[in-house]
Amino acid sequence: MNKSNENIAIAALDIGTSQIKLGVFYPLVSPRITILGSIKNELKYGTIGEVTSSYGATREASFSLFKKLGEFLQEHHPDKLFLGLCSHVSSLLEWDRDSGVPIKNDFPVWMDSTCNSALDKFAEILGHDKSKRMLGSFLPPGTNWLLSKLMAYTEKNRALFLQAGDAIFYELSGVYATHYSSQISIVHHERKEYVDELLSAVNIQKYQLPEIKAEFNPVLPEMIKTFGWSAQSFVFPSMADFFSSFYGLRLNNNEGFVLASTSEIAGVYNEINVPASEHFVIFPFDNGSIQYGSTNTGANLISWFINNILDKEVSAGLLDDLTAEAEKINPADTPVFLPYIKGERAPFWDHRLKASFTGLRLHHSSAHMFRAVLEAVAFSRRQCFEYLGTEAINIVKMGGGSTKNQLWNTIRANVLNKKIALADEQELAISGLINCMSDNLLMDASALNFSVIEPDEKFVRIYENKYKEFLHYQKVLLK
Repeated sequence: MNKSNENIAIAALDIGTSQIKLGVFYPLVSPRITILGSIKNELKYGTIGEVTSSYGATREASFSLFKKLGEFLQEHHPDKLFLGLCSHVSSLLEWDRDSGVPIKNDFPVWMDSTCNSALDKFAEILGHDKSKRMLGSFLPPGTNWLLSKLMAYTEKNRALFLQAGDAIFYELSGVYATHYSSQISIVHHERKEYVDELLSAVNIQKYQLPEIKAEFNPVLPEMIKTFGWSAQSFVFPSMADFFSSFYGLRLNNNEGFVLASTSEIAGVYNEINVPASEHFVIFPFDNGSIQYGSTNTGANLISWFINNILDKEVSAGLLDDLTAEAEKINPADTPVFLPYIKGERAPFWDHRLKASFTGLRLHHSSAHMFRAVLEAVAFSRRQCFEYLGTEAINIVKMGGGSTKNQLWNTIRANVLNKKIALADEQELAISGLINCMSDNLLMDASALNFSVIEPDEKFVRIYENKYKEFLHYQKVLLK
């Protein structure tokens, strides 16, 4: 129901790493979000850590989805359209302010690691708690920050530096603006403004970055005509995709969360002021604050296990077979796996950690090892929550692609000894962005349901002992 009593449609474009998607919420048609389309994003991988995307391809895919949105609007005739944007962050898109086009079509995205050489400088400027002073939050060193990419970049000239979502926002509105979450490594997390000291360290000026705003801008008339949108159409500056996903989980006070995908993000939402941690990023969110850490461990381990250990191709059928076999296995009989095939981020931030199976026996099959991998990720998330000091939380909300595996979900509930609430909406970034805009427009949010998995005391006891084993072997590894 529209509390503001207006005929409004709300849409969201998510420029993801693998897919670009668009959804629309029009409560006069459906209480749920309608996904209008999904187009594969183009990434190019080099031999020395290069991972780049093409702005031309991003623009073409986004505009194609905008035309589908126009067809939807012309069928249903809302009076107003409000569009939100979110995208993968820490891209580095050089932009010519005068001509309004990119200087270079290809740009590095967050996975690009060619700025490794800048990490020593990063540690010098932000290490030893300096990040808390400058940003109001711990910020671990890494190649996945815009700051790291700017430190390694030498051709500063007079270019603008935009994220992919910022560029699409400019195309629609003619304004250079961004949401503070997209600039998380160079803004103060509470004041939501660029940190002059950091800009000085990378030798750029504020005019070379989009203005930080959190307000709707009118869409240019020519764009409204091109896409067939409502005469009154507005667009919101681009958020970070993880930030809008937090809104998608509809977080309440003292609730934990996990965004479960290729890698995972774990954290907690509090409605009270929490001091900056030594291991987790913290920033204001809604009426409180979020502490979170990104990890290197998640569904990527499943692909690694199937490709490298089983020497097979990942397929739905094979995953179903492995899961069915693993479900029959008593967890007391699985080996212990340390899941650090790429080191680990939260809570250790140590790329030197290595993976290993411990306790392998002659009778252990691929299904035993597969289950051990699922358990290891759950153990790692439990450790994240223990570092966060979240003993008071009694529920962990989860969303993302890997929550489709019900065995994994029950393992997580039993390892964490917490209720797991699974969001039925898979497109959390789109759902969250629409939910955030709905609140601002005094509209009811789109329908969302959670299914709850309760821990089973029998398995909780087994996993309590297993987790102690995990910590023991991890301690040996850390030495």
